[in-house]
Amino acid sequence: MTPRLRLALIGLMAAPALVFAQTYPDKPITLIVPFPPGIVDANARLVASKASAILGQPIVVRNMAGAGQRIGTDALAKAPKDGYTIGVVTNAGVVAGPALASRIPYDAVRDLSYLVLALESHYLINTPSSSGIKSLKQLVDMARAAPDKLRFGSTGIGTGFHVATEQFVKSAGLKMMHVPYKGESPLLQDLIGGQVEMAFSSLASRAMAEAGRLTMLAYTGDARSPLLPQVPTAKELGIAHVSSGWLGFAAPAGVPPAVRERLIQAFTQAARDPEIMAKFTKDGIEPRSLAGDGFDARVKREIEELRELNKELKLSLE
Repeated sequence: MTPRLRLALIGLMAAPALVFAQTYPDKPITLIVPFPPGIVDANARLVASKASAILGQPIVVRNMAGAGQRIGTDALAKAPKDGYTIGVVTNAGVVAGPALASRIPYDAVRDLSYLVLALESHYLINTPSSSGIKSLKQLVDMARAAPDKLRFGSTGIGTGFHVATEQFVKSAGLKMMHVPYKGESPLLQDLIGGQVEMAFSSLASRAMAEAGRLTMLAYTGDARSPLLPQVPTAKELGIAHVSSGWLGFAAPAGVPPAVRERLIQAFTQAARDPEIMAKFTKDGIEPRSLAGDGFDARVKREIEELRELNKELKLSLE
């Protein structure tokens, strides 16, 4: 076969993919959301609505909740690789699941193509006002003086709250008892009641602190929250690393590169929309637009970090 003929054949084989990429999208796109309707679902829909307008096609949401987001994430991983099924991903589904579950039906690195990390949520470190603990240093000193005596609550094994708290406990060189709850509301009620001495929470708990029921010791962001400028960061207080919760968008691995790039552009533009950024900032959420290979790299790094941490913790989602 001559070089000219070989090039011609390559051109013929590439032509259908090129035409497909140029016409994409020409029908509605399905967005798998591995959550029931609620705050997280609403935030995902907000970004998706802007991306829909940019792409010029409806984005139809399909809620597939259950099994710590693994049902919806597995459906996304096994969806057709044509760009017409995409999904919401969070660190709970594509980091905690792969790192902590011995059996999982998808490979979060191999089976998914990460598009855009759109938002990030940092946490508050709280104690009950009745405890008399007024600073992070005081909490750390108390925990060091009584290993395994102080209790921390979380929203369940492997959740963002739990992983971040374990990172804090390890970074501070502490030993504390873990008490898991089924959600943030019962966790905060028991924290206020003194059943646990410390818990991480979302910024929504600041109303309880303002009412005098909780004491906010620190914020886990890199910089102080503009909503709570009086609360120091954990980093300021000597805690080197605490993870955050995040939400992004992904496609099945193997989508055509041009289609992936089109989706990345649309969701990046949507995440940077001034209306969305203002809404998220008002809610204490940090808008982000980490895209493509940078998002891929972050997922890989966080999986490895949690696997390393779990050699010591020996947590299991089974």
